Amino acid sequence: MCPTRAAAGDQRFHCRPGAAASLGSAPLLPHYKAGKITLLAQSTRSRAPTLPTVPTYEEAGIKGLVLEQWIGVFVPAGTPNQIIARLNAEIVKALSTRKFVNALLKRPSSRWAARRSSSSPWFAADYEKYGRLVRELNIKID
Repeated sequence: MCPTRAAAGDQRFHCRPGAAASLGSAPLLPHYKAGKITLLAQSTRSRAPTLPTVPTYEEAGIKGLVLEQWIGVFVPAGTPNQIIARLNAEIVKALSTRKFVNALLKRPSSRWAARRSSSSPWFAADYEKYGRLVRELNIKID
């Protein structure tokens, strides 16, 4: 929160010089383009087209740190396949509209529409990765 608030000129949030945070770059992009902040690295596997000069964490020397962000749509177990297929088709159609694609091109994001069968492996991998981190770091919910 601090880099975004400070870059926006909000005096209630003070960051010491050199302060760093790891945030999704979308809310920081306007401040980066305005020269108010420096992005040191991006967490994706490859550089976002909107941030070609910002290295990935791996390129910056932090090996193994890849944190892809994604948004998924889940339905209750037992939802009929024809409903799932229709929902998927409508989402793919929406993601393909010129308005959506143009909006996405302004952000450090990419569009990827998947079917249930192709999304299962990466969902399972992320579930395992973050579950392992929660256990290893002993993260608890208060």
